[in-house]
Amino acid sequence: MTAAKLLVTGASGKLGQQVVKALLNDFAIDPSQLIVTTRNASSLAHLAEQGIEVREADFAKPASLEQAFQGADSLLLISIDTIGQRSQAHANAVAAAAKVGVKHLSYTSMPSATTSPVVFAYEHEASEQAIADSNIANWTILRNNWYFENLPEFNAATLQTGTWLSAAADGRTSQLSRDDLALAAAASLVKSLPGKQILTLNGPEALSADEMAAKINQVVGTDIHVMPLSDEALKQQLDSFGLPEGVVAMVTTMDQHARGGFGDGSSEDYVNLTGRQPRAFTQWLEQRKDALASIAKGA
Repeated sequence: MTAAKLLVTGASGKLGQQVVKALLNDFAIDPSQLIVTTRNASSLAHLAEQGIEVREADFAKPASLEQAFQGADSLLLISIDTIGQRSQAHANAVAAAAKVGVKHLSYTSMPSATTSPVVFAYEHEASEQAIADSNIANWTILRNNWYFENLPEFNAATLQTGTWLSAAADGRTSQLSRDDLALAAAASLVKSLPGKQILTLNGPEALSADEMAAKINQVVGTDIHVMPLSDEALKQQLDSFGLPEGVVAMVTTMDQHARGGFGDGSSEDYVNLTGRQPRAFTQWLEQRKDALASIAKGA
């Protein structure tokens, strides 16, 4: 029997790279079973050298997607980074997957996609709807919680200034690491679960901003204080930094998301999918404390 062909979109991105590693290392998938797509094939030459088939795909060009997805049995659609373009881009990808006969599709969505106040939630809601409306017989929507990696990648100023501006109040989110979410995405691709389902992928504990700051201080040796603000005060503060309007809207609505409990929950779905618990925030901090301390010192 011929082994199923597994396809990962956006394989040159941060999550995509980790998914490919998980497929090869954790699931021992033979490189000949894998197809990966990207806008520029040369960026994944190292994967081609390992025997993985690399194809170019442009989400704005449906014909290129149909060609890129041809022959795939199970496909992982990783949400693109470009806010404002996801709805149509993902709809194009879903339509192409359906047209070429993909048997199972997994999609990386966000927590509470249909109810969250986050400014970009509507794009994930539209993408989930496009999948539900398609004729793809089996699909799994992975509602990924926020990454721990958002701390160094987007909130480095919190480490450097020691001030965490927050309108989240006591709202808690069950965050987890990108590596753990990559493992879950790889598991979904390999298992190709039958039927249509939505899985909410959370970390093992739900933490407030105050609780996260306390753990960072304990492990990294920082002295971060959370400054509680109203939505309007937070917006005014962010505006005073000269941040773009879209960034201000994203930050303020993400705090509304946390305050409303839209990212709170258990890791049950994660454990059932992967067979293991995702690492806790303290574990993740311990593994990266030197790098985080370096950021805090401005090095």
